[in-house]
Formats: sequence, C-alpha cells, structure tokens
Amino acid sequence: MLPRPLLTPTPTLTLLAAATALLSFARPAIAEPACGTDNVLAGKQPHASQELKGDVKFVTDGIAAPEGSAWDAPITVTLGSGAGFITYDLGELRTVSAVVMQGDANDVYKVTGSADGSPGSFKMLVELPNVVGTGQHGLRTRAVKFDATKVRYLRIGEAIGDNFFSISELAAYCKAPTPFPPPVRVVDVPPPPAPESSATPKPGKDTGPSALLLTVIALSLVYLAYKMVLPRPPEPPTGSSSGKDDDDDDESDDGDGDKKADGDGDKKAETGKDAPGGSSSDKPST
Repeated sequence: MLPRPLLTPTPTLTLLAAATALLSFARPAIAEPACGTDNVLAGKQPHASQELKGDVKFVTDGIAAPEGSAWDAPITVTLGSGAGFITYDLGELRTVSAVVMQGDANDVYKVTGSADGSPGSFKMLVELPNVVGTGQHGLRTRAVKFDATKVRYLRIGEAIGDNFFSISELAAYCKAPTPFPPPVRVVDVPPPPAPESSATPKPGKDTGPSALLLTVIALSLVYLAYKMVLPRPPEPPTGSSSGKDDDDDDESDDGDGDKKADGDGDKKAETGKDAPGGSSSDKPST
C-alpha cells in the first residue's frame, strides 16, 4: 500500500498559521490618557475614607466657599482627627503633578499616592501648608505643583494642626492649568462668627448672649452666698473711746495740779526764810 501523500502547504494556510500565532502571544497595549489640564477628580466619589463627617460630594463638585469663610461651613467635610483621610480611585494609572485644595487655614494636609492602593504603599506627593502665618484664616485655597508621578489611588488627609480639620474642595491635574489655580464656582455661605479671642471656637460651644447672662447670674449668686456666710467683726461699745480720752485728760490735769502745788509750796518756804523775824540768827546784837 502506497503511503498517503502529505498535505502541501499553500499561501492561505501559511497566513492562517501566522495569524493564529500572533493572536496567541500578542497582548493589547493600553495607551495612557493624554496628559492634559483637566481635573482628574471632577465628580468622583471616594474609594475609601476614615473619620470623615459630611457630604463627600462637596469635595469634588467644583464649588468652593468664599475665601475666609468659617472652617466648618455647610459645604465642607470634616476629619475627626489627624488619622482621617479620603482616598480616590482614578480608575487606572494617571500622571499627577498639581493639586488644588480649599480647607481650614491653620492645618497642614498630606497628599499621597499609590499604584495599587495596598496598605503601606502610599507615598508622599506633597504637603499643603498651614497659611495662618500669612494672616489668612478660615477656609483658604492652596495650589501646589510637584514632580509628576503616576498613581491610581490619590489620598488627602493625615493632617497636622489643631484637630479641627476641614476640606471644601479638591482637584488634581496631570498638568497644571493656566491660570493656576483655575477659577471655580463660588457660593455664599454663612459668614464666620466674630472671634472673641485668638483661640479657635470649638464646635458646639455657646459663646452667645445666653452664655454671658448665665455667667453673670452665677457670679452674682456666688457673691451673695459669700456675703451671707462671712462673719462680721464685733463692734466696740458705745462711748468707750471717749471715756478713755476723759480719763487720760483727768490724769493729765491731776499731774499738772500736783506739780503746781509743789511749786507754790517751795516758793512760800523760801519767802519765810527771807522775811524779817523769820530767824534768830538774823537779829542784830545788842
């Protein structure tokens, strides 16, 4: 029996085999989005957060408060302590080189990034400084540029300051726009109360007229109670002082009288000695 003839390769079969090999080993290349001046956080919701209070949509809604507004204005979120943070997932590795944040003026906020979001993988990108030293208070905007870094997860928080931390707006850019920071929509919020001292008012602390009135009443009650229990000093007997003065005067008069009587007696004795007939030795001899 004659051997079966081998299949003769044809150009079609060759092309088919080559295409199959390419499909087996080729991996689709994912191109990174172009580095533009768009806000990569616009409208995003947090991927994770810690010790956060308030509506998180305010942070990335593109709306800011007037500069100098109260640190806890209605369009802010607050962080409960220096351990609080907000983390955003950019969806893929993105280059970031500029950040704009509006937050409480007298605190320092850290911006960190990570490629995979795993614990311990976040690296410092930049610190947003305390600006009270420049005479600014309340909510203030910081705009900073730093070395371009590729991250997928962007975190802000881990603040250092007076433990009253707040953020009203956050934006991040691959390339800083011009002007920088860019203009944003500003909405009116209640003005901050006039501070009674340089200390930051504590949340929930009543510093209004009612507190002042209660303080005055309490001090008045304390004063009345003190007056009621305080013993009074004994009063001296009536006329005792004048009687003593009279006795002193009498003693003085008696002393003067004795001195006068003694003086008169001496004078009389001396007169008796000198008078005629007063002594036998003075008589002339006969």
